[in-house]
Order: sequence, then C-alpha cells, then structure tokens
Amino acid sequence: MKSNDPIEVTVETVAKDGCAYTADGKHAVFGALPGEKVIAVPVARKRKRLYLRSTEVVTSSSHRVTPLCKAASFCGGCSFQHASHAYQLALKQAQVQQTFDQIVPGEWMEPIFAPPYGYRTKARLGVKYVDKKGRVLVGFREKMKPYITDIETCPILVDPVSNLIEPLIELISGLSQPKTIPQIEVACGDNDVALIFRHLAAMSEDDLQKLQSFGHEQSVQMFLQPEGLDSTHKIFPQDNTDVLHYELPDYGLVFQFSPQDFTQVNLPVNRLMVAKAIELLDIDPTDQVFDAFCGIGNFSLAISRFARKVTGAEQSASSIARARENARLNGVENVSFFVEDLQSEMAESNSLKGVNKVLLDPPRSGAEAMVKRLAGSDVSRVVYVSCNPETLARDIAILENQGFELQSAGIIDMFPHTTHVESIALLVR
Repeated sequence: MKSNDPIEVTVETVAKDGCAYTADGKHAVFGALPGEKVIAVPVARKRKRLYLRSTEVVTSSSHRVTPLCKAASFCGGCSFQHASHAYQLALKQAQVQQTFDQIVPGEWMEPIFAPPYGYRTKARLGVKYVDKKGRVLVGFREKMKPYITDIETCPILVDPVSNLIEPLIELISGLSQPKTIPQIEVACGDNDVALIFRHLAAMSEDDLQKLQSFGHEQSVQMFLQPEGLDSTHKIFPQDNTDVLHYELPDYGLVFQFSPQDFTQVNLPVNRLMVAKAIELLDIDPTDQVFDAFCGIGNFSLAISRFARKVTGAEQSASSIARARENARLNGVENVSFFVEDLQSEMAESNSLKGVNKVLLDPPRSGAEAMVKRLAGSDVSRVVYVSCNPETLARDIAILENQGFELQSAGIIDMFPHTTHVESIALLVR
C-alpha cells in the first residue's frame, strides 16, 4: 500500500480544529462527522498522526448535508460545510461549555446567528500563477498545504466578491507580471467593495490602466500595496476618500471605515450582536458606560442612543480617529474616545470614574488587565464579547472573584462553517 493510497476509517469524535478523529486518535479526517465511516486520502502526517481528506462517505451521519462548495473538503476557508448549521451551532456551544468547565451561567442564551452563506465581508485571498496548470489561481489556501484552492466562486464570501473570483483570475492573467502578486485583501461594506493588491514589483502603466479599468467595470475600489501597510494607496476611483460604509439601521447609524480598519466580518450578525449587547447592558438614561476595545465605535455609538454618557478606549490611534469621525458624522455628542493600551497592567487612566456599566470586546488575548481594574470600581454590570472561549473563561473567573455573578452566556456565530467561536456573557454584582 502506498503512503497516499485512500483508506477506510471510522471516526468517533470531532474536535475544535475541525477534524473528526478515530477512537485511537491516530487518524484525523477533514470533511467527516462522528459516527461516519469514510474513504479518505492522506494529506499530511504530524506528530505520529495521519491527517486525511474524506472523498467518499460509506456510512453517513444524520447531521451531514451537501456542501455548496465543491472544494469544501480541502479548502482552508471552511471546516464544516458538510455539517448542518444547527449541528455547527451545537458544536460551538459544546466547545464553550467544555472550556468553561466549572463556570456555569445562570442561563445559556439562544445562539445568535444569521444565514450561514454569503456573509464574509473581509478576507485575504491568495494569488498564485501555477506553471503546471498554466494559469492563475485566486482563493484560500488548502488545508495543511501551501497551495491555492482552485475555485471559481466562494459561497461564504458576500456575493459581489464571490462573483469576482473568475474576473480577478482573468485580470491578473493579463498583467505583464502575474507572478508578482501574492495576495488580494478584500473589504466590503453594505454596498461597496475594496480590493487591495499586494505586489512585489513596480506596476507598468499598462498594468495600472488594466487595474483601473477593472475597478470601473466591476464598480469596486482598487488599492495597491507595494510594501508595508503604510504604502497602501488608492488607484480607483481617483477621489479623496478611501472609506466604505455599513449601517446599524435600528439606531440610525452609518459607519465609515477604511479597508484596513478592523470591522466585524459578518454584518448581519454584527447587527444582532450589538442589539443583544444593548439588551444585556439594560441601559438607563442615567448610566455612564465604558466601551473597552471600542474600535471604530461599533458598540459605543449604538449605546449612546440610550445612556447619559459613553466613553470608548482602544490602543489603535487610527481606530480612535475613525470612531471620533463616526460620532461627528452621526451627530452623536454624548460619547468621547481616547487612545489607551487597555491590556497594560500600567494603565493609569481615570476611564472608570463615574462608570457603572462596561462593554468588553477584546482581541483573542482577552481583557485580563482590564477586568482586574474593575475590582475597585463602581461597575455593577459587564457585558463581555469574546472571540476566544479560553481567555473569556479566564477573565470570568477573575470577575467572579471580585463578586460578579455570571448570569448568562451564549455563542455568536460570526463565522459559519469555520472553527472560530465568538461568545457573549453577562456578569452582574
């Protein structure tokens, strides 16, 4: 038997890495579900474990569905297109519950979710001219491989971008140096799209004209990035703005952001998440709310519609500048923003003075330093939005030691079909 010959395996469990595992843990299969018997081909071997890709289902799980994407079993952009959305939600909730271990909320909230396809507004697409194929590929990288997945569309991307993959392949193929473009950054608002082309060689005037014509034909903003992030510049349309837009219509808010600003990937879920956070904060017109890790003001400006005063803080100076501009554009006057490293133990600001409620939405490393600062504050209610169940559990334990009680927690399905888990929790003292 050759090392790359297909084999038959039966898997019993599924892990947070998206693989289904055999009982002995020696085989991990992409594209399989617990209880299934599948035919699978080897992909890689790591730490005495063989990773495989399912190619045929012999015995099928009741949770199995047909993926919309033909590349779902080997494309690194997804892990669970072969599982029903309801099963995906159950898996993610079970992962959070397992991570929490001895931490038990008074209530597990219903999952926050929206339609699971056509949601992704931000992505980094790899680009590669493949000599053996004699053509350019544009897409996500394959699972555990350096290769670009050969696709024509991508059902998890918002439709305008999914439909651009083939035109992008044609565009880059027609450039004088297609091998010098390694990736395209995608950013979208509600009704606009921006593409940032990373390129490793100077663009000829002819190539520049082709890119600009593409932007005109497809109605997308076009940017070039010849070096670091600071080198990014717009080439179409040739105007004085580089912003996109999304709305929170329930609060009469429109947000401007640049393609390189941090924004939530799933705009429909973002609207539901903001609404749930405001519901959990239970805001009174006398409340002063602190929005920690506020970004461009996504939560802050919505909260300001109900609170007496909102203060937002964030380490990124560019995000704070954008938040202030969004407040100005929306006519919001009861909110202020400042730059601060909230993850630093040395932070000495008076940001919590007079504050009685806090919204936390930190990066994956969590908010350990920030939650420790709540010990001596008058804060009585904390809503914590997290993209990492492990650091969320750690920080909840700290808050519980300060007298907070975990009243409720639940998952937010910000990234359907992937292993990424977003959570939300309410703590009160």
